[in-house]
Amino acid sequence: MGNDFKKHLAGLTEYLVECGWNIQPYPNVVMKRDDQEAQGLLGRTAFYEPMSKTVVLYTSGRHPKDVLRSYAHEMRHHHQNLSGMMNSDDIGEGGDPKYAQNNEAMRELEKDAYLESNIAFRDYTDNIKFGK
Repeated sequence: MGNDFKKHLAGLTEYLVECGWNIQPYPNVVMKRDDQEAQGLLGRTAFYEPMSKTVVLYTSGRHPKDVLRSYAHEMRHHHQNLSGMMNSDDIGEGGDPKYAQNNEAMRELEKDAYLESNIAFRDYTDNIKFGK
């Protein structure tokens, strides 16, 4: 990921703050090259670790725009965490969130993250493309 990616990562972060997302203090962001995950059709693309406040982005074989979209999603989880929306009872061993498909509270947080992050990311890219 080059300088253009870093510019957009910073720009997207600023945009999320402008949108009122509670993301400060900023999380640690780890860019991870993992060819094994990249080769699997259903491999991981990103995750948020709430206890350490860390966003991990898998970058191997991915388009930079897709990595930014994953970043927005995980930043929404960071917002949820800092805003008190994540209940410690819903966080599993080692800080990993319990599987959202089996936990209604986590499922609702996933719905929020998919909706809000996709809309914010689309607005961010449209603002750049159309000069808004």
